[in-house]
Amino acid sequence: MYNLPFLKGRNLAKLVRLKKTITDAILTVLKYVRDATGEEPTQEEIANALKSYFIMNEISNQIKFQRKKKVSPPPTETVSKDIFWTLNLMTGPSKNSLVRVGLFRQNVHDAIAALRRFVKDATGKEPSATEIAQSLMSTFIISEIKNQIDWQRNGQQKTKKPVSLKK
Repeated sequence: MYNLPFLKGRNLAKLVRLKKTITDAILTVLKYVRDATGEEPTQEEIANALKSYFIMNEISNQIKFQRKKKVSPPPTETVSKDIFWTLNLMTGPSKNSLVRVGLFRQNVHDAIAALRRFVKDATGKEPSATEIAQSLMSTFIISEIKNQIDWQRNGQQKTKKPVSLKK
């Protein structure tokens, strides 16, 4: 830990690193939701969606299906030694720039832990990171997470609108 006096007394978010397979799956969800809605979801929206009973139940069903079918994990990609980075300095940083390097807020970690417990209770066996990642990348699950985030956003917009008493 570094002693940085200018940060003293500030409420800083705890960041955690998740397994690469889960990070890649969440990045896939972020891209899908951004492409479908025009707005990239926040980590809070992702965490809330993952903690919803409906999503946890569907992921549990997906993992049961994967285990029954014995779906093999996707092949690992080979990484070129010549990594090329493209930086666009004209636009500001994305609200999920830390996610792109595998760092998540504690609430996303807690949502994955809750999902893990739910699947373990439902199936009797704790899911691996690969099983969770594969289920998160299922087109049905991604679509349902997008719908859950849409529902969250619409619910917030409705509560922000003032109620008119005029008739």
